[in-house]
Amino acid sequence: MSEILEAVVIGAGMFGAAAAKHLSRSGARVLVIGPAEPEAGAPASRHAFGAYFDEARITRRLGWDPVWGTTDSRSLERFRDIEAESGIGFFHECGSLVLMARSIAHRTDAIVAQCAVEGIELDRLSEPALRAELPALGILPISGGVEGLLERKQAGYLNPRRLVQAQLSLAQAAGARLLRAAVTMVCKDAAGSWQLSIQDGDTTSTVRAQRILIATGAFTNHNNVLPAGTRLALHAFSEPNLLFEVSDSQLEQMRHVPPVVTVDPDDLGDANLSLYMVPPVQYPDGKWYMRIGPGMQPYVEELRTVNDMVDWYARQEPTARQTASLTRMMNLLVPALEPVSVRFSGCIIEKTPSRYPYIGHLNGDPTITVAVGGNGHGARGSDEIGRLAARVLCGETWDSSIPQETFTPLLHNDEHAGERPGYLKPPFGLC
Repeated sequence: MSEILEAVVIGAGMFGAAAAKHLSRSGARVLVIGPAEPEAGAPASRHAFGAYFDEARITRRLGWDPVWGTTDSRSLERFRDIEAESGIGFFHECGSLVLMARSIAHRTDAIVAQCAVEGIELDRLSEPALRAELPALGILPISGGVEGLLERKQAGYLNPRRLVQAQLSLAQAAGARLLRAAVTMVCKDAAGSWQLSIQDGDTTSTVRAQRILIATGAFTNHNNVLPAGTRLALHAFSEPNLLFEVSDSQLEQMRHVPPVVTVDPDDLGDANLSLYMVPPVQYPDGKWYMRIGPGMQPYVEELRTVNDMVDWYARQEPTARQTASLTRMMNLLVPALEPVSVRFSGCIIEKTPSRYPYIGHLNGDPTITVAVGGNGHGARGSDEIGRLAARVLCGETWDSSIPQETFTPLLHNDEHAGERPGYLKPPFGLC
């Protein structure tokens, strides 16, 4: 490619695909670059891992954080249109349940009040009401008891693989080009254009662009997609999950359980019961699995090097400690479940000091923008994050109710980068 392209999106995952769609629809000539999901059994590559390589992510409008609540809601409001326009279904509307410790009822009160303001229909259920409404679920032994916040509409789970497929389809329909390759270096030439080194199998090439958007997730600091010497205040953490295979005899019973997030504020180490659970979802192997993952458990550790990250993704093998804790959680939450098998599924969450995504220019340069930092919320908020990133890249007026500075990218050597975000989240920061 010898021409200087108007805009290149580096990264074809949830943020990059959404941004490419919005950029193309604004009239920009866009090239989006990112490897396809590797075939099963393919050699591990630092360029070919993505957080969207799965079948389910929880989505809802209820939020205890106004920033994420807004990005999530704006995205969710467009899901059905994205499905209709692309012809690709990805959103399963089956409700969503948050189990809150009664010891933090003041926080629950605030959530209920905010939902009323925003017109989000919500049922607040006592423990007896939970037993009657959802008999397949156990009542978790959280100190002081629990109560449930149940969204019946515009909540459930999405298929991130199919969401990305839909977004890329719409981007291409609007004129974007998709290159399935890896960017291995980014630098500016003497004329002020960006030069991108591209690796496509054994072939190397160069692309030149006026503007670039970097949306490469957890590996952003490690894959030479930032200008030399630039490093974001961005930290990667392991995300261990277990997949419990559901038998044909239990499938119908378990399919009526909504996605669940629990909020246990007590600092109990591995015994903390903050978790998330997804009801039975059919995976590519044809089997149905219920997924469970952790909230505040300390065995979730920071991955400090690219080798740590690649190894975590590649080996897909839990520790005994992770397996024991997650199995205990599932047994407590769904006591009647008798899984046919249990297998591991690992992901990576990238976290920022602010716990919000970065959407903005680097070093004040209007020709380079980043959209990274899902903080465990990225899937359900991705369309709005991509839309805002596209506006920033094009120099358009900021039109969100969230102040733009909320998303200002911080560099590793920034004074705020010292506020390293441990995985032990506040009880209101769960996925």
